[in-house]
Amino acid sequence: MEDGPERRIRRAELRSTHTPAVLITRGRIDQQLGKIAGLAPLDERRKAIRLLIAVLAIVDERRRVRYCSDGCGHWWHSLSAVNPA
Repeated sequence: MEDGPERRIRRAELRSTHTPAVLITRGRIDQQLGKIAGLAPLDERRKAIRLLIAVLAIVDERRRVRYCSDGCGHWWHSLSAVNPA
């Protein structure tokens, strides 16, 4: 399953020139995620959140295929997509 930076950027619906997209393609991901999470101003933070959600979604997909395809008891797989009021 291809889950490189380009896929993350596409999934977040960002342009490759947006600051979070540039950061995620440079250097080690564990170092870059901290920089992305700390971006300012507000517009850059919104882009960063979209990118970080895309990263988490791709990692979750990979984990489900690799570790949960035969069933599992992870509580987070049954979280509702709708936030109860």
